[in-house]
Amino acid sequence: MNSHPPPIQSPHTAPTYPPRPSRASATTKTQRKRQSQRRYLPTVRGFLSFLYHASFYLFILITAALLVASAFSIGEQAWRNGGQRKWNIFVMVAAYVALGIISVLHVWSRVLSVKRILRTMPKPYIPTKQVDLPKTVAKHIATEYSRTAVIAHISQATTGQQEGWGRPGTKWEDKHFRTYILSTIPIMRQTLAPTSIASPLSLQPLLDASSSINDNGAIRLFVNSYAKIIDRARYGRKEPSQADAEAVEKVVEVVLLTLEVKRRREKDKDPSARP
Repeated sequence: MNSHPPPIQSPHTAPTYPPRPSRASATTKTQRKRQSQRRYLPTVRGFLSFLYHASFYLFILITAALLVASAFSIGEQAWRNGGQRKWNIFVMVAAYVALGIISVLHVWSRVLSVKRILRTMPKPYIPTKQVDLPKTVAKHIATEYSRTAVIAHISQATTGQQEGWGRPGTKWEDKHFRTYILSTIPIMRQTLAPTSIASPLSLQPLLDASSSINDNGAIRLFVNSYAKIIDRARYGRKEPSQADAEAVEKVVEVVLLTLEVKRRREKDKDPSARP
């Protein structure tokens, strides 16, 4: 008798039935059943493995039976000899003791040699080849390894770049643009206004010094663009780009080169400065 009452359904609604199993699930169950049947089917490799282990234990039993039979036969013959009974038994016992000691030493040496060989093998070694595994398992491992390698290669960043940092493989690699841009202020102060007593963070001495240079306002134009980039690097939320860093680098080079050329020209024109 069913303890659960049938669900109450409205007479205007269609009755509900349990979902039918899909064809994919039925196919999966069939494949699993076939694989389980194949797993228990005898194979040539399994038969050879069974024959190897069975013959090994069989030979051990035969050797032990022959040793016991030979010891019993030799002991019986030694006991029947009247005059040399004790001596024969002593020789027989000594021979078997020596055989036992030699056998134990040989087995122990083999155990030590196997342990030494296993110790020399690399610990992270994982059997993945057909030499160590069945062919189907090795093929499955190779397939999964290839799939993982492809996924790892695709997931690597190729054109990605962290904002505010130089792209790998360029001269700006591992350089922070904001730090680099702000680090050029002391160089510009030392070049344009070395005697200024204003605050080290102030850009006004640079603007005043560039205005006093008689070069038709070229240096003033460069310094104005430089000051705008410095203000964005100081107070802007957005990280400076590589273009900003390159612009600052060019401005510093142009200012240094222009002032150096101007100083050389003034030195050449001044006769008192000549040697």
